[in-house]
Amino acid sequence: MPYGYTDQAKRKGMMKYMNEFFWFFLAAAVLQNVVLITGFGSSILLRVSRKRLNILPFSIILCIFTTLTTLVCFPLDELIGTGVVSKWLRPLMIISVTAVLYIVSVLILRSRFQALFNRISRLLTIAAFNNLVIGIAGIVNHQFAVTLPGAVGLSLGACAGFLLLSWLTAEGMERLDNPDVPKAFRGLPSILIYLGILSLALMGFEGSVSLI
Repeated sequence: MPYGYTDQAKRKGMMKYMNEFFWFFLAAAVLQNVVLITGFGSSILLRVSRKRLNILPFSIILCIFTTLTTLVCFPLDELIGTGVVSKWLRPLMIISVTAVLYIVSVLILRSRFQALFNRISRLLTIAAFNNLVIGIAGIVNHQFAVTLPGAVGLSLGACAGFLLLSWLTAEGMERLDNPDVPKAFRGLPSILIYLGILSLALMGFEGSVSLI
């Protein structure tokens, strides 16, 4: 096989993987925002959005755990297979992987970055154990087939969408804290209505990648 042909095939392969990474990232973040479509991380979204200073560091930690969990679980899916037993083993595997990653991160931060650990210790636990981390790893290669770049794009896109929604929710909370809002709609009801309107706005976009 000529060298030029092999080099061209490699470039096409790379472009294919990058294209899949891009589309899954874009779909999970905006076109079919995972938080709004599936509800993954919606409860923690409301909690984090109450303190603006926690939004960015929490989203970064969440991104690390989500991506690492997906990367570790991706090759393990092939070992588990697709039988009846695998339906019970996959959730256990994902939770176990997340737990191990959490323990390793705590040990490293405590031993080498004590000051940083003291600042993010509370966020670390919440970021590691929530249904966004477990849910993304759960739908990869289970709800639809995807390559490794697509899985990474989905993980990063979900966290980018979480960050976007966190900022929008924080902005909404400030504006909805208004005495003109009827008492029956103050607090959580008004926030849920606001998120519903955001969901309708984002659903107005169309994408070629379906996460449902």
